[in-house]
Parts: sequence; structure tokens; C-alpha cells
Amino acid sequence: MAKTYLSAVKYEVLANYEVQGVVEKPDIVGAIFGQCEGLLGEDMDLKELQQAGKIGRIEITVNKGKGTTSGEVIIPSSLDQVKTSILAATIETVEKVGPFEAKVKVLKIGDTRKEKRDVIADRAKELLKHMQKFEGVESSELAQEIKSDIRTEKIINLDGLQAGPEVANSSEIIVVEGRADVLKLLSYGINNAVAMNGGNIDTPLIALCKLKTVTVLIDGDRGGELNVKKLASLTKVDFVAKAPDGKEVEELMQKEILQALKKKVPFSEAFSAKESSSEQTQNFPQRNDFRPNFERRDFHNNNRDNFRPNNFQGRDNFRPQPFGQNRHDDRSPRPFQGRDNFRPNFERRDNFRPNFNNGPRDNFRPNHFNGGRDNFRPNFQPQGGEIVNTPRVELPQEIPKDVEKLRKVFEKLKGKSKATLLDSKKKKIKEVDVKDLLKEVQDSKKKVDTVMFDGIITNRLIEAAGAKGVSTIIGVKKGNITPNEKVKTFTM
Repeated sequence: MAKTYLSAVKYEVLANYEVQGVVEKPDIVGAIFGQCEGLLGEDMDLKELQQAGKIGRIEITVNKGKGTTSGEVIIPSSLDQVKTSILAATIETVEKVGPFEAKVKVLKIGDTRKEKRDVIADRAKELLKHMQKFEGVESSELAQEIKSDIRTEKIINLDGLQAGPEVANSSEIIVVEGRADVLKLLSYGINNAVAMNGGNIDTPLIALCKLKTVTVLIDGDRGGELNVKKLASLTKVDFVAKAPDGKEVEELMQKEILQALKKKVPFSEAFSAKESSSEQTQNFPQRNDFRPNFERRDFHNNNRDNFRPNNFQGRDNFRPQPFGQNRHDDRSPRPFQGRDNFRPNFERRDNFRPNFNNGPRDNFRPNHFNGGRDNFRPNFQPQGGEIVNTPRVELPQEIPKDVEKLRKVFEKLKGKSKATLLDSKKKKIKEVDVKDLLKEVQDSKKKVDTVMFDGIITNRLIEAAGAKGVSTIIGVKKGNITPNEKVKTFTM
């Protein structure tokens, strides 16, 4: 649309012209005003219309050729349709520009309001799409999105450490395993957290811990315990807080983090209970020290008829019978004879010897041992007449040769929070940050066969990798993952 002084332009008259000579723009304007003057009376005179603001500034383009001049004429109008059409027909009467013959032809009369309506419609669609993005969004999700944008501005670099803004001035600090954990705590308003960078503990962190009251918040796995023990061997650790088993700090909600910090314990007591439990398992009481719980009617009377075993399950020859029957060598039933004459339903009663003053103890087999019967198999096995504790042994992870060849490449990723995508020939496709790994796996256009990264293998990553045909994932450690037939996982 042409430039104009009009407050509201309704129509635009577009015409082209051709002059049989070389002229300038003022010549063309003068010809139009001069030859149209007086044709339609004062109310349609171009000068009067322009002064009254009915038509705007006439725009002319000039293209000079070999002895000719051509171009376009644009006249903005705020008149009605009829008067604008008359005005357009009037300028076609121009026959000369200066001494040269000229020809003017109106191409069209454009309705500028229609163009404005199209612009309004397009803009309205954009605004509507923007509104629909927020339609149905929960307030908690929107708040979380806003917090996520703000928290990245708060994290600082303190002597090479990723930390919250209050670490330097606070007397107490919370040490977490990685940068993602610091961001999670920042999103919940905890600003005195600092990252230890996993097992790669830097010297500035060692010096910082000596000056502060230190609480270490670790993941609920074995790797977290190893990290805090290593930190404690290098510097001072006052308290230990732990995420629920199988969970990582970055996965916790605010309530879970606050509960974990509230239940923190001194470092000296953090792992003592687990070690004490292990010692008790190894020092399980031997057979001769075991005393089953029996209830007897007459302790000093050697009458087996009055003996009452309490929940005894140690012999597989024990066969309970229907009421009123008792199993004997002759297999004949006998009627019930009263409580005092009750006989427990044991076969070959003479071989049974409870652990009292009469009878050898070797004939007694409590239900916690399998020394006496072949059909019972607890977690103990007699060897040489003694009970031997056989703890469960976990087999080491078998790493295939093609994966083992990638160990050197994997070592270069450690401590850098980087991930490498490999094709089926184990050639690098791309290297990205760990925080962008999931999105990169989902959006990758190339066929990715193996993913190596400096982080924890999670179910979410395995599902995304399986959907994209990734066969192998190699990480630092595994979270609480579910086995997947499509994707093999290894740790180095």
C-alpha cells in the first residue's frame, strides 16, 4: 500500500502509463492534474480533492527506456466506490506528457479494507494458536515451567564448582552428586547446594567442606554410598541424607527431598547399621544354640503324652489326620480319648526327642535347618556336621568384546557430562551434552546403534532408545531399571 496522508484509505487506483519520450516524475504529475482539471466540476477536481483529504499523495514509478518512459501510477482514495471509479476513468484521458504522446491504462481498483481484513485474520489465527497452547495446562505444570526457566539463571560457577547462589555465604551446605541435582534443589528454593561431580571430586570442594557444616544428599543406590565414602576420606563430612531406595535426587518431589534432609544422620552412624546387620548375618547362631519354643504341661515329668509342641514343622513324616483319627503303625483309626491322652500326629514317635533333659539332641531337627530331612531346603547346608552360611553371590557382568573395545572412548567421557552416539560400525555420529541426550535420541534422523554417556541409565532412556532401534546403552551406573529385550545395558 502506498504512503499517504489520509487517515483512512478505502481504495487504491492502480494504472500504468507509457510516454513516447524521456520525461521525469513532475512532468507526469503535472500532466495528470492539468488535463483532468475542469472535466467533472469543482467537487471532483483533483486539486480540491487532495486539499480536502479525499485522495492521497499520488505515487509514480519511472522506468526510462530507449526514447520512452513507462511506469505505474497509484492514487489512494477515501471516496466511495462510484466516485473512485469516476476518478480512475478520468486519469485515462491523459494523452500527452509535455510534447510527447502518452497512454494511461487503469489496471485495477483495490479495496484496501479487504487487505486489512486478511491481515487481521492471519494475526487472529496466530493469537488463537498461542492461546490454545495454554488450554488445559495444569497450574502446577505452568508453575514448574516458570521455575525451570528461572532456576538456570541462579546457578553459579564457584571456583569451577556448579553451585547455588548462597553456597559462598552460608555456614551450611548440601553436597549433591551432579549439576542436575543442584538444579532440582534450586527449583524448590534450596540455594545452598553444590555438586561434587560424581566420583571426580575437585580440590575446591575439599577445601570448601572443611569450612562449612556439610550434609551430603546422595542417590538411593550403591553408587551414592561409594561417592560419599570417597568424599569423607578426602575431607570433612558431618551428615548424610539419602534418597529413597532406587530413586535419584533429580527425580524427587519437594516433599521427598525435605523428608530426606530431615532424616539426615551423622556420617559415623550412616553406614554402621548396615555393617552391623552384615556381621549378624555372618554370626548366625549354630544348631546347638537354637532353642525352639515349646509349651509343655509337666516339665519334670518324663511323660511324652503330656508334651505339647508349639507350631512344630520340622519333620516331613508329620501327617495331620481328620478329627478323631490318629496314625499308628497298624494304620487303624482310634477314637478321640480326651485331652490328657492326646497324642501328636507323628509317625514313629520313638525317634522323636525334644530338646529337654531326656533324649539326645541330634534326633531333634528345628524348622530352620534341613539336616534331618531331604525334602526341606532352607538357606543352610550341613557340611562335616556343622551348619555353614552360604551367602548369595552376584555374578560379575559379562561385557562382550565389541563393547569392551569402546572402553577407551568411554573413559574420555567420564566427568564431562557428555554423551556419544555411535552407528552400527561403532563410528561416532554425534557428541552431545547428557542433558540433551534423551531429546537427541528421540529426534535423531540417523540410525543410532550404541549410546555411551557419563550418567545413570534410566527406564525413560531405555524406552526412547528401544523405540528408535538402539541396541546398546553404556553408562556409569544403572538406576532402578526394568530389563528390556531390545536394548542391552552395560556399565563401565
